[in-house]
Amino acid sequence: PQSEDGPAAHADWINLENPTEEECLRISEACGIPVEHVHAALDFNERPRVEHDGKLMLLIARTPFQDDANRRVPFSTCPVGVILTPTVVVTVCLKDRLIADLLCRKLKGTGAHLGTRLVLTLLLRISSTFIEQLRLMDDRVGSIEHSLHKSMQNQELINMLHIEKSLIYFLTALKGNSSVMEKLVASTSLAASSEEHDLLDDVIIENKQATDMAEIYTQIMGSLSDAFGAIISNNLNKVMKVLTGLTIVFMIPSIVGALYGMNVALPWQDSPYAFAALGVACLGLSFGGYWILKKMDWM
Repeated sequence: PQSEDGPAAHADWINLENPTEEECLRISEACGIPVEHVHAALDFNERPRVEHDGKLMLLIARTPFQDDANRRVPFSTCPVGVILTPTVVVTVCLKDRLIADLLCRKLKGTGAHLGTRLVLTLLLRISSTFIEQLRLMDDRVGSIEHSLHKSMQNQELINMLHIEKSLIYFLTALKGNSSVMEKLVASTSLAASSEEHDLLDDVIIENKQATDMAEIYTQIMGSLSDAFGAIISNNLNKVMKVLTGLTIVFMIPSIVGALYGMNVALPWQDSPYAFAALGVACLGLSFGGYWILKKMDWM
């Protein structure tokens, strides 16, 4: 059914995941949708926005995804486009299975005619996924923190910086999605029923929670990065202190050996027990030096 004021409350759903140019053109011709709208959702750097063109509405939001293959940015975001017309809803995404995974648990049993409810449900699932990914990110930070306590390498600190970069991407995307939701609240053609208004309120609340979590984690990560840099430096200083102490301990026998290696008259040089006596003396002096350094907390 069509609506005189804008997108229909119920419409056929077409889902495009990483489509080819031929598929984009075919959908554009079949549904009367400008192909530029489809291309906009396939631009990886596209910002969240809402555009109205008569009875057609283009909505672009950003959704999180985990990419373990990318070690520099393990968590990132990509655009998800929704094009609403009076007769059809087209969802577009670069990533395979991303939209299907977002909606499969929420749309069971509701059929294929979903319209504005599909849009609101998609936005709700995006906000919930942000929260889930932020919790995974926090778990990964905890694991890195545990290994950093004894680390003297930079790799853990680099991993922290990569997660901090992911947090910045998340926070930017969440703020962009928030502006989209503000425009939806002001729109009279979407969320017409009280049930849809309640669903839109849930979307806004969930997105606000995810934004607050991302802001808190960003502040924590900034403090942790500085603290972990100091921890790595302190661990290295401890190792250098121990090595310096060992150098002092092993230098004592070297000094005694150097003195008794001189070609001058020395005490007990003709004694058959001189070597054993010097060996015992070196061990005693070395253990004495070790004990003193241990008391000084150098070892």
